[in-house]
Amino acid sequence: MRAPPPAALICLDLQRARMKDAVSPASVARTAEACRRVLEQARRRRWPILHVHRREPDADGARPILGLEPLASEPVYMRSGPSAFSHRTFTQAAMALGGPLALMGFSLSDTVLATAFAAVDRELPVEILRDAVAVNARDEHALRQAMTAPLLSLSPLCRIIESKDLFQENVVALAAANAP
Repeated sequence: MRAPPPAALICLDLQRARMKDAVSPASVARTAEACRRVLEQARRRRWPILHVHRREPDADGARPILGLEPLASEPVYMRSGPSAFSHRTFTQAAMALGGPLALMGFSLSDTVLATAFAAVDRELPVEILRDAVAVNARDEHALRQAMTAPLLSLSPLCRIIESKDLFQENVVALAAANAP
């Protein structure tokens, strides 16, 4: 029995301009810290990491969030639409990886939601890392719950999990695959 392929980490809009849309500085700090932990773990495990950025008119706003910068070995795709799949080369890379795609970043109401739907349309499994997804000012608590319902309807191809569960499941799957 072979271990499942590692997840590919998709870093969505980890840019300074997107931080300004968040509900509160505390929310930004919590999300950024969760993203840092996930990125560090994924790099340590040598998972494929793809960064997707939105074109920003402000050069400073387009810059990555401090501590979440892509490495030279990690591709960066500039999306033209709401989904990461609006970039043709990203689509080719994601399809070649085959999933699961672990999504984190800014913001639930547009990029994360659109990318999850586009992935499922392509039959790619998606795991949205709840603690590593920022909620912007448009996403009040009730709206966040309302937006989560359509994602849950995409099951079993789409799951909403905590980042710690992503890495724990990977360890369990690897141990099971290597059991005598």
